[in-house]
Amino acid sequence: MKKDNIDYFFELFEKCSIPKLFSEVNSLENDKSITNPNYDNSLEKNPDKMYSVFFIPNYLRPIIKSDIFVIKKVEQFFKGYAIFLDGFASADAYIKHRFRSNAKGIRRRIKRLESCFDISYKTYYGAIEGEDYEFLMNCLEKMLVRRFEQRNDVSQSLLRWDYYKQMYFSLINEKKASMFVAFEDNQPIIVSLNHHFQNRLFSAISSYDIDYSKFSLGSVEIYKKIDWLIENNHKSYEMGMGDLSYKREWCNHIYNFEHQIIYPKKSIVGFFKGNIEYTKVKLKEFVFKLTYVRYKKYKTKRKTQSIAFTEEHQVSPIEEAVYDKGLPTIDYNCEEHKGLRKIVFNFLYTSIDNVINVKVLEVSKKEKTYLIVGRSKMQKVTLIK
Repeated sequence: MKKDNIDYFFELFEKCSIPKLFSEVNSLENDKSITNPNYDNSLEKNPDKMYSVFFIPNYLRPIIKSDIFVIKKVEQFFKGYAIFLDGFASADAYIKHRFRSNAKGIRRRIKRLESCFDISYKTYYGAIEGEDYEFLMNCLEKMLVRRFEQRNDVSQSLLRWDYYKQMYFSLINEKKASMFVAFEDNQPIIVSLNHHFQNRLFSAISSYDIDYSKFSLGSVEIYKKIDWLIENNHKSYEMGMGDLSYKREWCNHIYNFEHQIIYPKKSIVGFFKGNIEYTKVKLKEFVFKLTYVRYKKYKTKRKTQSIAFTEEHQVSPIEEAVYDKGLPTIDYNCEEHKGLRKIVFNFLYTSIDNVINVKVLEVSKKEKTYLIVGRSKMQKVTLIK
């Protein structure tokens, strides 16, 4: 008897389809069922396979129409995270409900970004030109490279980048995927690729320009995408598995995944193979539970080491702008002075100034000392490396 392995979550959100074995999917968001247009009842008439179906979200349960199968269930160790949007008229309404008094802090960070820079947002869904797609995907790739170098980590997305780059163009034009972009003066600073299944968005690959990290671009992305989802009648914002602090903060539905082993009732071979598979799955989940704590400690240690390594400058307190008007101005966006860019943006965040008012003056080329000067404030910076 053959075994079919089915990644249920992948099938729903990345292939936008329900596996043929299931007649429908029960949705706990609104107590409605989703009929499977690809349902194949011949799989029930001649049951000659065993199915190992994993990563089943507890709020999108698959239904087998027939009772000729045995279904054995194992709760999986990793949890999933989603935002249910029913009942919320806007992103403001959601964060007020979710964060209560802290909602003002989120709105303040978004306002700070938009007051310091010329910011615009666009979601490509159903139409994107090839030239725009190529440019934005290249930007996303560069962001991912820098972000994971900073974290001293490996991006799984970059390992399959050619595949993703080829795949998403048609998916976006078919409304099976979307691309959210935040621009600063027409230059992307956030790019996010998302899948869509039955008016549910799954955030698949996202990154941002780390020079703007002071502005909490991750929160900006989620807030703006929630607004778009509500305006476009979407039911949920799915963030998938992975126990990360921002997911726990933002999501109003933390759920379990389930692994189902399905085999024909009247098959002796199916009985033995099904129970062997069930035992293997139970053992695997037990091992995950034992090793996950050690893995988290290892990741935290690597992240701490990375952060300690990146300290490359010294800054003085921000003070009133009194300086030598004869000092030469430099371009902090050019390759030679790229180390100053993030420092300038941090200055903007703290001084609440607009980027058009800011210039960088060179005090000492030998000592790599500079002045960041805004409309009324300034800050001295010395690069260590």
